[in-house]
Amino acid sequence: MKKISEKTKNIIKCTIIGILLLVLVYMVVNLTGKFSNRSVAVETVNPVEFEQEEIKSIEELNVLEENILEKKQEKLEDDKSKKSNDNNQKKKVNSDKPYYIKVNYGANVVTIYSKDENGDYTVPVKAMVCSTGRATPTSGTYTIKGRWRWLKMIGGVYAQYTTQVVGNILFHSVPYLRKGDSSSLEYWEYDKLGTRASAGCIRLTMQDASWIYNNIASGTLVEFYSSSDPGPLGKPSAPKISWNEECRGWDPTDSDPNNPWRNYQNDNQEQVETEEKNEDSVTDSNSSDNIDNGNKDDNNVDNSNIDNKEDTNVDDTNKDDNNADDTNKDDSNADNGDNSDNDENKDNEEDNNINDNSLDENNE
Repeated sequence: MKKISEKTKNIIKCTIIGILLLVLVYMVVNLTGKFSNRSVAVETVNPVEFEQEEIKSIEELNVLEENILEKKQEKLEDDKSKKSNDNNQKKKVNSDKPYYIKVNYGANVVTIYSKDENGDYTVPVKAMVCSTGRATPTSGTYTIKGRWRWLKMIGGVYAQYTTQVVGNILFHSVPYLRKGDSSSLEYWEYDKLGTRASAGCIRLTMQDASWIYNNIASGTLVEFYSSSDPGPLGKPSAPKISWNEECRGWDPTDSDPNNPWRNYQNDNQEQVETEEKNEDSVTDSNSSDNIDNGNKDDNNVDNSNIDNKEDTNVDDTNKDDNNADDTNKDDSNADNGDNSDNDENKDNEEDNNINDNSLDENNE
């Protein structure tokens, strides 16, 4: 048997080392790809309500990985739902559910429809102002699934009257800081109702979230779309509450008897009614004064008329006196005229006497 030369041994060693290096490189590449995929998955995770907190332990990392797997599963379900969108559209008329929900994520309005006489969902029943977010579906039709009275959300907050649409997309109230504590509302988030503010869920007032929770049956269809037109019932408004430090920890629509907004609104209503009554009293008083003044003016007019009549009578009396004076003057003139005639007759008689005397003298 021939001995292997040193040269051959070296070639074999180099070959083996090269193969080992190739295997090592292949393993490194695969491991790098896996970590890269994990990084991408983490970056594309859409949290339920709030930004993901920093990882501080391996347990938190494990929880995050489990969440990633859940998100992948939910994405698959979402894709299936979108593929069956056409089938769902055909089922609208044939659905036995009393309501059909449309979510206009562009205008942030939810509109509830009921059936018309033909069995189509064309009759608008209720409109709700809402807040959608970046992960809210932009299209497709889904079916209502589970519901929870209080549900913990990522970020250590809680939501009331949560109703599942698809995956981690839910109808629910504005978040609260503490479970079961209706006075711990995140009022700064409530002020955002009507705008895009969530991570993907559909936030509502507590009253509207409760209505869906109590009246919308599982299996009800929910359609997502976007339009600048809010819908047939328009877009309801939600008040800003941050300014009221006494009441802002509560949802103004909460029917809880301990809700301070109820007393605040009642007090305001009473104040408004009192002011309205005062205004009416002032108006009535002014009207009475105007009537009295009007009567006084009428009396003054009547008195003026009486004075005018008296003045007229006085004038008439004066006229009569003047006429009487004129009559007396006329009588005086007449008397003067008669006297003048008498004087003229006397003069004529004297002239006649003179002439007679002249004739007598001539005769002599």
